[in-house]
Amino acid sequence: MKRTSLIFAAGLMLMAAFTLSSCQKDEEVDSVVTLASEDADVDTYYDDVMTEVDEITLAGDSKDSQLMYATLGGQGTRTRKTSWDGNCRIDSLTYENFVNANSRYERVKNGLIVIRTCGQYNGAEFERTINFKNFTINGNLIEGTKVIRKTAEHEYQISLTNGKITFTDGTTYTRTVERTRTWVEGYDTPFNIWDDVYTLEGVATGVNRRGYTYAHQITSALMFKLSCRWLVQGVIDLTVGDKQATIDYGNGDCDNIAYVTVNGRTYEVKLRGGK
Repeated sequence: MKRTSLIFAAGLMLMAAFTLSSCQKDEEVDSVVTLASEDADVDTYYDDVMTEVDEITLAGDSKDSQLMYATLGGQGTRTRKTSWDGNCRIDSLTYENFVNANSRYERVKNGLIVIRTCGQYNGAEFERTINFKNFTINGNLIEGTKVIRKTAEHEYQISLTNGKITFTDGTTYTRTVERTRTWVEGYDTPFNIWDDVYTLEGVATGVNRRGYTYAHQITSALMFKLSCRWLVQGVIDLTVGDKQATIDYGNGDCDNIAYVTVNGRTYEVKLRGGK
């Protein structure tokens, strides 16, 4: 079983833009970058969840017992209960103040994730459905249903419906996703997730914490490598309320540099890895 995460996204933080002097503050650029940063941080929450799902389902692939309990490493506890419904496996993951020692984020998780997997990720047919029950990350409530369905060799359709994060301050961020992910490297090492490389295409929509509607359109396929903290390539057109921007993640190098274009002007920004 291989990794089935959403986009491995990182937030954006405006650096000293090379086209502006320190006394020339472009408020519209700052606003767009801040909104993009908040939006990308939401992706890191869902990505973090998918890392958990992949790690657990990978560990269970060789198991065929009808009912299985396992407590796995990290701070706090993460317990898996596995059962079968015909040929479909159901994994229930219970978290109690759990911090994953292998994760790139030191986040505390509580609650329940339920995963239903039918078929094999590398097989002719595969479908996985993920739901959350009172599941929180750092106290922020995560909701939604994610479905990953194989549509062609090394190609998967990804949907997120009723996606919502309720933050500890009471603000909310909703997310609906329809994307196609292509597995371009690492499929010949099925039990090593860290050499995987994916491209991603599609759209995401919702309402952000400030009450603005937003839309993403990937205009050049995003590329992410499990060995790198940041997106390494691709372009997104982002609309938030009445503001528009283009975000270019580069040419494939693993670095924290991206470029934001607003009103025909391009600014260099640094990516941050999420908290």
